[in-house]
Amino acid sequence: MPTIKFLYKTMSYDLFEDYYGRFLNKRQSLAAGTIRLLMCACVILLSLNLRPVLADQWQSHGSIFQAINQYSVDNLGGSATSTPLDERSRYPLCKSGLVLTLPFNNHKTIKVECPKSVSSKQPTWSLYLSIKVNTSVLAWRLITPIPEHGIISSSHVQLQKHAPNSLKFLGVDSSPVGKRVKHGIAAGHWLNKDDFTELQTVWKAASDLAQGVVITEQHLQASPIELKATTANLLTDKGQIIGQLAKRYIKAGKLLNTGDIEGQQQVLVATQALAAGRVLIAADMQLQWLANHKLRHPGFNQTSQLLGWVTKRHIAAGAAITKDMLREAYLAVKNQQVSLQINRSNYQITSAAQALANGNLGDKIDVKVLQSGLIKQAIVTGKGQVELLR
Repeated sequence: MPTIKFLYKTMSYDLFEDYYGRFLNKRQSLAAGTIRLLMCACVILLSLNLRPVLADQWQSHGSIFQAINQYSVDNLGGSATSTPLDERSRYPLCKSGLVLTLPFNNHKTIKVECPKSVSSKQPTWSLYLSIKVNTSVLAWRLITPIPEHGIISSSHVQLQKHAPNSLKFLGVDSSPVGKRVKHGIAAGHWLNKDDFTELQTVWKAASDLAQGVVITEQHLQASPIELKATTANLLTDKGQIIGQLAKRYIKAGKLLNTGDIEGQQQVLVATQALAAGRVLIAADMQLQWLANHKLRHPGFNQTSQLLGWVTKRHIAAGAAITKDMLREAYLAVKNQQVSLQINRSNYQITSAAQALANGNLGDKIDVKVLQSGLIKQAIVTGKGQVELLR
Protein backbone atom coordinates (compact mmCIF):
# COMPACT_ATOMS: atom_id res chain seq x y z
CA MET A 1 0.00 0.00 0.00
CA PRO A 2 1.37 3.48 -0.85
CA THR A 3 2.33 5.89 1.89
CA ILE A 4 2.19 9.69 2.08
CA LYS A 5 5.00 11.57 3.63
CA PHE A 6 4.19 14.73 5.63
CA LEU A 7 6.59 17.20 7.09
CA TYR A 8 6.50 15.71 10.54
CA LYS A 9 5.19 12.21 10.20
CA THR A 10 4.26 9.57 7.72
CA MET A 11 0.77 7.90 7.52
CA SER A 12 -0.84 5.37 5.24
CA TYR A 13 -3.17 6.46 2.38
CA ASP A 14 -6.18 4.71 3.93
CA LEU A 15 -5.72 6.53 7.20
CA PHE A 16 -5.51 9.88 5.36
CA GLU A 17 -8.64 9.18 3.40
CA ASP A 18 -10.48 8.36 6.58
CA TYR A 19 -9.46 11.58 8.33
CA TYR A 20 -10.29 13.71 5.27
CA GLY A 21 -13.77 12.22 4.85
CA ARG A 22 -14.64 12.96 8.47
CA PHE A 23 -13.53 16.53 8.03
CA LEU A 24 -15.78 17.08 4.97
CA ASN A 25 -18.83 15.57 6.63
CA LYS A 26 -18.53 17.92 9.60
CA ARG A 27 -18.38 20.97 7.29
CA GLN A 28 -21.42 19.88 5.23
CA SER A 29 -23.50 19.23 8.36
CA LEU A 30 -22.66 22.66 9.70
CA ALA A 31 -23.61 24.37 6.39
CA ALA A 32 -26.91 22.49 6.10
CA GLY A 33 -27.87 23.39 9.65
CA THR A 34 -27.08 27.03 9.05
CA ILE A 35 -29.24 27.11 5.88
CA ARG A 36 -32.16 25.51 7.69
CA LEU A 37 -31.98 28.08 10.48
CA LEU A 38 -31.94 30.93 7.96
CA MET A 39 -34.97 29.56 6.07
CA CYS A 40 -36.99 29.13 9.28
CA ALA A 41 -36.21 32.71 10.25
CA CYS A 42 -37.37 33.99 6.84
CA VAL A 43 -40.63 32.03 7.01
CA ILE A 44 -41.39 33.38 10.48
CA LEU A 45 -40.71 36.96 9.41
CA LEU A 46 -42.83 36.64 6.28
CA SER A 47 -45.77 35.11 8.15
CA LEU A 48 -45.66 37.90 10.72
CA ASN A 49 -45.72 40.55 7.98
CA LEU A 50 -48.41 38.96 5.76
CA ARG A 51 -50.99 37.90 8.34
CA PRO A 52 -52.61 41.34 8.79
CA VAL A 53 -52.43 42.07 5.06
CA LEU A 54 -54.13 38.81 4.06
CA ALA A 55 -56.81 39.20 6.73
CA ASP A 56 -57.67 42.64 5.38
CA GLN A 57 -58.19 41.27 1.83
CA TRP A 58 -61.22 39.11 2.73
CA GLN A 59 -64.81 40.23 3.37
CA SER A 60 -65.66 39.18 6.91
CA HIS A 61 -68.70 36.99 7.38
CA GLY A 62 -69.85 39.29 10.14
CA SER A 63 -70.01 42.28 7.78
CA ILE A 64 -72.14 40.26 5.33
CA PHE A 65 -74.62 39.28 8.07
CA GLN A 66 -74.71 42.85 9.34
CA ALA A 67 -75.55 44.16 5.85
CA ILE A 68 -78.35 41.57 5.49
CA ASN A 69 -79.86 42.52 8.82
CA GLN A 70 -79.72 46.24 8.07
CA TYR A 71 -81.36 45.71 4.67
CA SER A 72 -84.14 43.69 6.29
CA VAL A 73 -84.79 46.37 8.93
CA ASP A 74 -84.86 49.15 6.31
CA ASN A 75 -86.89 47.39 3.64
CA LEU A 76 -88.74 44.43 5.12
CA GLY A 77 -89.91 45.87 8.41
CA GLY A 78 -87.81 43.84 10.84
CA SER A 79 -84.54 42.09 11.58
CA ALA A 80 -83.59 38.91 9.74
CA THR A 81 -81.63 35.75 10.37
CA SER A 82 -79.83 34.04 7.49
CA THR A 83 -78.19 30.73 6.65
CA PRO A 84 -74.69 30.57 8.24
CA LEU A 85 -71.73 30.61 5.86
CA ASP A 86 -69.12 27.85 5.71
CA GLU A 87 -66.17 28.96 7.84
CA ARG A 88 -63.80 27.96 5.03
CA SER A 89 -65.54 30.18 2.44
CA ARG A 90 -63.64 33.30 1.46
CA TYR A 91 -64.84 36.31 -0.51
CA PRO A 92 -62.52 39.14 -1.64
CA LEU A 93 -63.02 42.43 0.18
CA CYS A 94 -65.63 44.59 -1.56
CA LYS A 95 -64.41 48.07 -2.50
CA SER A 96 -67.72 49.52 -3.74
CA GLY A 97 -70.02 48.34 -0.95
CA LEU A 98 -72.33 45.34 -0.87
CA VAL A 99 -75.54 45.40 -2.93
CA LEU A 100 -78.51 43.45 -1.55
CA THR A 101 -81.66 42.50 -3.46
CA LEU A 102 -84.56 40.04 -3.29
CA PRO A 103 -84.06 38.15 -6.58
CA PHE A 104 -87.20 36.01 -6.40
CA ASN A 105 -89.60 38.73 -5.20
CA ASN A 106 -90.10 37.10 -1.79
CA HIS A 107 -88.79 37.35 1.75
CA LYS A 108 -87.12 33.93 1.70
CA THR A 109 -83.97 34.48 -0.37
CA ILE A 110 -81.58 37.40 -0.46
CA LYS A 111 -78.79 38.05 -2.92
CA VAL A 112 -75.54 39.64 -1.69
CA GLU A 113 -73.47 41.06 -4.50
CA CYS A 114 -70.09 42.77 -4.69
CA PRO A 115 -69.82 44.83 -7.90
CA LYS A 116 -66.11 45.56 -7.43
CA SER A 117 -63.66 43.75 -5.15
CA VAL A 118 -59.96 44.24 -4.38
CA SER A 119 -59.07 41.01 -6.19
CA SER A 120 -58.04 41.06 -9.84
CA LYS A 121 -58.70 37.32 -10.11
CA GLN A 122 -62.24 37.65 -8.71
CA PRO A 123 -63.30 41.27 -9.40
CA THR A 124 -66.98 40.55 -8.65
CA TRP A 125 -68.80 37.97 -6.59
CA SER A 126 -72.29 37.17 -5.34
CA LEU A 127 -74.02 34.65 -3.09
CA TYR A 128 -77.59 33.68 -2.29
CA LEU A 129 -78.70 33.10 1.30
CA SER A 130 -81.94 31.96 2.85
CA ILE A 131 -83.36 34.46 5.33
CA LYS A 132 -86.18 34.64 7.81
CA VAL A 133 -87.67 38.04 8.55
CA ASN A 134 -88.75 38.47 12.14
CA THR A 135 -91.72 40.78 11.61
CA SER A 136 -95.44 41.18 11.12
CA VAL A 137 -97.00 44.13 9.30
CA LEU A 138 -100.42 45.67 8.86
CA ALA A 139 -101.85 44.76 5.47
CA TRP A 140 -105.20 45.02 3.67
CA ARG A 141 -107.31 41.87 3.65
CA LEU A 142 -110.61 41.26 1.89
CA ILE A 143 -113.29 40.37 4.46
CA THR A 144 -116.23 40.07 2.05
CA PRO A 145 -116.12 38.70 -1.52
CA ILE A 146 -116.17 41.09 -4.45
CA PRO A 147 -117.25 40.36 -8.07
CA GLU A 148 -115.26 40.95 -11.25
CA HIS A 149 -114.71 44.65 -11.99
CA GLY A 150 -116.23 45.49 -8.63
CA ILE A 151 -115.14 48.66 -6.83
CA ILE A 152 -113.76 48.15 -3.33
CA SER A 153 -115.50 50.02 -0.53
CA SER A 154 -114.51 50.37 3.11
CA SER A 155 -116.90 47.53 4.03
CA HIS A 156 -114.95 45.09 1.82
CA VAL A 157 -111.55 45.40 3.50
CA GLN A 158 -109.82 45.54 6.85
CA LEU A 159 -106.28 46.19 8.07
CA GLN A 160 -104.92 43.07 9.78
CA LYS A 161 -101.53 41.84 11.00
CA HIS A 162 -99.76 39.87 8.32
CA ALA A 163 -96.51 37.88 8.26
CA PRO A 164 -95.76 38.05 4.53
CA ASN A 165 -93.55 35.56 2.74
CA SER A 166 -93.43 37.70 -0.40
CA LEU A 167 -93.52 41.33 -1.43
CA LYS A 168 -97.00 40.94 -2.89
CA PHE A 169 -99.16 42.60 -0.28
CA LEU A 170 -100.80 45.98 0.13
CA GLY A 171 -99.49 47.81 3.17
CA VAL A 172 -101.03 50.47 5.34
CA ASP A 173 -99.68 53.25 3.12
CA SER A 174 -101.76 52.15 0.10
CA SER A 175 -105.53 52.15 0.56
CA PRO A 176 -107.50 49.89 -1.82
CA VAL A 177 -110.78 51.76 -1.26
CA GLY A 178 -112.18 53.08 -4.56
CA LYS A 179 -110.09 50.77 -6.74
CA ARG A 180 -111.58 48.34 -9.25
CA VAL A 181 -110.60 44.65 -9.18
CA LYS A 182 -109.69 42.66 -12.30
CA HIS A 183 -111.60 39.52 -11.32
CA GLY A 184 -113.81 38.14 -8.60
CA ILE A 185 -111.96 37.66 -5.27
CA ALA A 186 -113.01 35.56 -2.30
CA ALA A 187 -112.98 36.75 1.32
CA GLY A 188 -109.71 36.25 3.20
CA HIS A 189 -107.47 37.24 0.29
CA TRP A 190 -104.51 39.50 1.09
CA LEU A 191 -104.76 42.25 -1.49
CA ASN A 192 -101.86 43.24 -3.73
CA LYS A 193 -101.41 45.66 -6.61
CA ASP A 194 -101.88 42.89 -9.19
CA ASP A 195 -105.50 42.49 -8.08
CA PHE A 196 -106.50 45.90 -9.44
CA THR A 197 -107.30 47.16 -12.88
CA GLU A 198 -107.46 50.71 -14.17
CA LEU A 199 -110.65 50.69 -16.20
CA GLN A 200 -111.54 53.70 -18.30
CA THR A 201 -115.16 54.40 -19.21
CA VAL A 202 -115.59 55.04 -22.92
CA TRP A 203 -118.81 55.44 -24.90
CA LYS A 204 -120.32 53.44 -27.73
CA ALA A 205 -123.37 53.95 -29.92
CA ALA A 206 -126.46 52.38 -28.37
CA SER A 207 -128.17 52.32 -31.78
CA ASP A 208 -127.40 53.11 -35.41
CA LEU A 209 -126.76 56.82 -35.96
CA ALA A 210 -127.38 58.52 -39.29
CA GLN A 211 -124.97 61.15 -40.55
CA GLY A 212 -125.77 64.62 -39.21
CA VAL A 213 -128.00 63.44 -36.36
CA VAL A 214 -127.67 65.37 -33.10
CA ILE A 215 -126.38 62.95 -30.46
CA THR A 216 -128.39 62.72 -27.22
CA GLU A 217 -127.90 60.73 -24.02
CA GLN A 218 -130.22 58.01 -25.34
CA HIS A 219 -127.78 57.36 -28.19
CA LEU A 220 -124.92 56.48 -25.81
CA GLN A 221 -123.93 53.40 -23.79
CA ALA A 222 -121.08 53.27 -21.25
CA SER A 223 -118.36 50.67 -21.87
CA PRO A 224 -115.57 50.19 -19.28
CA ILE A 225 -112.33 48.85 -20.79
CA GLU A 226 -108.75 48.36 -19.59
CA LEU A 227 -106.83 51.61 -19.52
CA LYS A 228 -103.94 50.07 -21.46
CA ALA A 229 -106.38 49.16 -24.26
CA THR A 230 -107.58 52.73 -24.79
CA THR A 231 -106.28 55.03 -27.49
CA ALA A 232 -105.86 58.78 -27.42
CA ASN A 233 -108.82 59.50 -29.74
CA LEU A 234 -111.44 57.47 -27.82
CA LEU A 235 -114.07 59.70 -26.21
CA THR A 236 -114.26 59.36 -22.42
CA ASP A 237 -116.28 62.47 -21.47
CA LYS A 238 -120.00 62.14 -22.17
CA GLY A 239 -120.32 65.92 -22.05
CA GLN A 240 -118.04 66.17 -25.08
CA ILE A 241 -120.42 63.99 -27.12
CA ILE A 242 -123.96 65.10 -26.25
CA GLY A 243 -125.18 67.84 -28.60
CA GLN A 244 -122.56 67.03 -31.24
CA LEU A 245 -123.35 65.74 -34.72
CA ALA A 246 -122.63 62.31 -36.14
CA LYS A 247 -120.00 63.04 -38.76
CA ARG A 248 -120.83 59.87 -40.67
CA TYR A 249 -123.08 56.83 -40.34
CA ILE A 250 -122.24 55.05 -37.04
CA LYS A 251 -123.20 51.43 -36.43
CA ALA A 252 -124.62 50.39 -33.05
CA GLY A 253 -121.94 49.12 -30.64
CA LYS A 254 -119.07 51.11 -32.16
CA LEU A 255 -116.77 52.82 -29.65
CA LEU A 256 -116.96 56.53 -30.40
CA ASN A 257 -113.83 58.50 -31.17
CA THR A 258 -113.06 62.05 -32.17
CA GLY A 259 -113.36 61.17 -35.86
CA ASP A 260 -117.00 60.06 -35.44
CA ILE A 261 -118.44 63.35 -34.25
CA GLU A 262 -118.21 67.02 -35.03
CA GLY A 263 -119.38 70.10 -33.22
CA GLN A 264 -122.04 72.57 -34.18
CA GLN A 265 -122.51 76.22 -33.38
CA GLN A 266 -125.47 78.58 -33.23
CA VAL A 267 -124.58 81.48 -35.52
CA LEU A 268 -126.28 84.27 -37.47
CA VAL A 269 -127.22 83.40 -41.06
CA ALA A 270 -128.70 85.54 -43.84
CA THR A 271 -132.51 85.37 -44.04
CA GLN A 272 -132.38 86.41 -47.68
CA ALA A 273 -129.86 87.08 -50.41
CA LEU A 274 -127.86 90.19 -49.48
CA ALA A 275 -126.29 92.36 -52.16
CA ALA A 276 -122.84 93.90 -51.82
CA GLY A 277 -122.89 97.31 -50.10
CA ARG A 278 -126.04 96.62 -48.09
CA VAL A 279 -126.21 98.08 -44.60
CA LEU A 280 -127.40 95.28 -42.33
CA ILE A 281 -130.61 95.53 -40.35
CA ALA A 282 -132.14 93.06 -37.86
CA ALA A 283 -134.46 91.54 -40.47
CA ASP A 284 -131.46 90.46 -42.59
CA MET A 285 -130.27 87.76 -40.11
CA GLN A 286 -131.39 85.01 -37.75
CA LEU A 287 -129.77 82.39 -35.44
CA GLN A 288 -129.32 78.86 -36.74
CA TRP A 289 -127.31 75.73 -35.77
CA LEU A 290 -124.55 74.84 -38.23
CA ALA A 291 -121.96 72.05 -38.26
CA ASN A 292 -118.39 73.17 -37.62
CA HIS A 293 -117.21 72.01 -41.05
CA LYS A 294 -119.57 74.56 -42.64
CA LEU A 295 -117.89 77.44 -40.81
CA ARG A 296 -114.63 78.41 -42.43
CA HIS A 297 -114.41 81.53 -40.27
CA PRO A 298 -115.81 82.36 -36.81
CA GLY A 299 -119.44 83.46 -36.87
CA PHE A 300 -121.57 85.82 -34.77
CA ASN A 301 -124.35 84.92 -32.32
CA GLN A 302 -125.79 88.36 -31.44
CA THR A 303 -127.68 90.59 -33.85
CA SER A 304 -126.39 93.75 -32.17
CA GLN A 305 -122.87 92.80 -33.23
CA LEU A 306 -123.72 93.30 -36.92
CA LEU A 307 -126.28 96.09 -37.06
CA GLY A 308 -125.06 98.90 -39.32
CA TRP A 309 -122.25 96.84 -40.86
CA VAL A 310 -122.00 96.79 -44.66
CA THR A 311 -121.68 93.70 -46.85
CA LYS A 312 -118.49 93.56 -48.93
CA ARG A 313 -119.93 91.01 -51.39
CA HIS A 314 -123.06 89.06 -52.20
CA ILE A 315 -124.22 86.73 -49.39
CA ALA A 316 -126.56 83.83 -50.24
CA ALA A 317 -129.69 83.13 -48.18
CA GLY A 318 -128.95 80.68 -45.31
CA ALA A 319 -125.19 81.33 -45.40
CA ALA A 320 -123.42 82.07 -42.13
CA ILE A 321 -122.43 85.73 -41.87
CA THR A 322 -118.75 85.99 -40.98
CA LYS A 323 -116.42 88.92 -40.45
CA ASP A 324 -114.59 88.46 -43.74
CA MET A 325 -117.89 89.27 -45.57
CA LEU A 326 -118.41 92.62 -43.84
CA ARG A 327 -116.92 96.00 -43.23
CA GLU A 328 -117.88 98.76 -40.86
CA ALA A 329 -120.11 101.49 -42.31
CA TYR A 330 -118.14 104.56 -43.44
CA LEU A 331 -118.53 107.71 -41.34
CA ALA A 332 -117.97 109.76 -44.47
CA VAL A 333 -119.48 108.33 -47.65
CA LYS A 334 -118.17 109.24 -51.09
CA ASN A 335 -120.34 111.83 -52.97
CA GLN A 336 -122.49 112.41 -49.88
CA GLN A 337 -122.69 115.71 -48.03
CA VAL A 338 -120.65 116.19 -44.86
CA SER A 339 -120.31 119.00 -42.37
CA LEU A 340 -116.91 120.71 -42.72
CA GLN A 341 -115.65 122.39 -39.59
CA ILE A 342 -112.95 125.08 -39.84
CA ASN A 343 -111.22 125.81 -36.53
CA ARG A 344 -108.98 128.81 -36.11
CA SER A 345 -107.43 130.38 -33.04
CA ASN A 346 -110.04 133.14 -32.77
CA TYR A 347 -113.06 131.79 -34.68
CA GLN A 348 -114.85 128.62 -35.82
CA ILE A 349 -116.83 128.17 -39.05
CA THR A 350 -119.02 125.27 -40.19
CA SER A 351 -119.67 124.79 -43.88
CA ALA A 352 -121.31 122.23 -46.13
CA ALA A 353 -119.03 120.06 -48.26
CA GLN A 354 -119.11 116.95 -50.42
CA ALA A 355 -116.94 113.92 -49.53
CA LEU A 356 -114.82 112.87 -52.48
CA ALA A 357 -113.83 109.53 -50.84
CA ASN A 358 -115.05 107.09 -48.24
CA GLY A 359 -113.54 107.47 -44.79
CA ASN A 360 -113.75 106.25 -41.21
CA LEU A 361 -112.62 107.87 -38.00
CA GLY A 362 -109.18 109.46 -38.40
CA ASP A 363 -109.00 108.99 -42.19
CA LYS A 364 -107.79 111.90 -44.33
CA ILE A 365 -110.05 112.54 -47.34
CA ASP A 366 -110.57 115.25 -49.95
CA VAL A 367 -113.76 117.29 -49.70
CA LYS A 368 -115.32 119.89 -52.00
CA VAL A 369 -116.59 123.07 -50.35
CA LEU A 370 -120.04 123.56 -51.83
CA GLN A 371 -120.10 127.36 -51.48
CA SER A 372 -116.77 128.05 -53.24
CA GLY A 373 -116.14 124.83 -55.15
CA LEU A 374 -112.65 124.63 -53.67
CA ILE A 375 -111.18 121.16 -52.90
CA LYS A 376 -109.68 120.87 -49.44
CA GLN A 377 -108.18 118.03 -47.34
CA ALA A 378 -109.98 117.11 -44.13
CA ILE A 379 -109.90 114.48 -41.42
CA VAL A 380 -112.98 112.40 -40.50
CA THR A 381 -114.07 113.17 -36.92
CA GLY A 382 -117.49 111.51 -36.74
CA LYS A 383 -120.45 110.32 -38.74
CA GLY A 384 -120.90 112.88 -41.54
CA GLN A 385 -118.39 115.24 -39.95
CA VAL A 386 -114.90 116.31 -41.06
CA GLU A 387 -112.43 118.92 -39.91
CA LEU A 388 -110.34 121.05 -42.28
CA LEU A 389 -106.63 120.39 -42.11
CA ARG A 390 -104.33 123.43 -42.02
